[in-house]
Amino acid sequence: MKAVRLNLEDRQAWQKLQYVLTSLASDYMDLVAAEQTEFKFEQQVLSIAFTLIAANSDRDRLNEFTQSIDRYFNRLQLVGVRRIEWEFYVIGEDTLVLSQGRDIPLVAAPAPLPKSALARTEDKRSLTRNSQQSALSKGKSKAGNLVRRFRGWLLDPKTIAAARTTSRITIRDPKGALEAIRTSAIAKFNDTIQWVDTFPWETWTKEKAQQIKRRHQRNLVRAVIEDVLVLGVLLICLYWLTEALSGPTINLALLPPRHYDNNITNVQYRCGNPGVTLKNYVCLGRGMRYDQVASILGGEGKPLGIDHKFGDRAVIVSWSNKDMNLNATFVDDKLVTRAYRQLTASK
Repeated sequence: MKAVRLNLEDRQAWQKLQYVLTSLASDYMDLVAAEQTEFKFEQQVLSIAFTLIAANSDRDRLNEFTQSIDRYFNRLQLVGVRRIEWEFYVIGEDTLVLSQGRDIPLVAAPAPLPKSALARTEDKRSLTRNSQQSALSKGKSKAGNLVRRFRGWLLDPKTIAAARTTSRITIRDPKGALEAIRTSAIAKFNDTIQWVDTFPWETWTKEKAQQIKRRHQRNLVRAVIEDVLVLGVLLICLYWLTEALSGPTINLALLPPRHYDNNITNVQYRCGNPGVTLKNYVCLGRGMRYDQVASILGGEGKPLGIDHKFGDRAVIVSWSNKDMNLNATFVDDKLVTRAYRQLTASK
């Protein structure tokens, strides 16, 4: 198998090595905390520090892991590296548990290209390059640079490794991950508050005022038109934002004329089902006609006699069932008083 050559002086090669070794350590999650792996490359010595989850780790499993690392480095040609060392520490401790290493043949780094090979002569530049770029082309160039930088950040092996490491930490210890996010958010908030407090707002305001003054002095009409347009756009955005955040409104003029229901004030709908009940007794009101009372109590009543207290035309009518007895006195077909007696205990 052809060996792969990596120049650790190159940033992408260095990140690729870290990503591969972290992924290799993640295959032994029961043995090693892959997210806490540390790398160091100084004076042609590559040092890798792994963190063991427990002090009494399985030695056979640990030997298997070290052999995997050794086999991986056998397939590599590391440029500018004369020795590889890997160490094992227990999580939360600085005590060295195991240390291994070996010397490898030193592969010299390629000579850098001369500056003349990278320089561009004036006669090779096109007329478009020499011409002054318009504001539109500059804006397109900035947007393209932002897109390329964002895409490069997404495809960066370091970003992918960080995302995988974060997901593993979250799965292993979700409470700790939330606590780390909380701590990071508080630190970012404190940094933001500190930046706001230390920012030279007075100087910045004076500089902006001077810029506006100079712009007005150069061309007053154009500056006023631009200010009006900017103010109009801001007002439109504010109006749209207010409309989006405000609740729904009701236009009463668009509602039908009969947008209310009279039935809710009708006695029939304020009472219970027709029958001799305490709810219907409470529902009876002074001045009701006999037919209204009869419809509420579920049928015609039984006349009992004359109530001389209200005159010779006051008639007592009775309604009853097995639970209660209800009497009502009517004068000229109008209810003037009522009374009831509970025949059985209420449940």
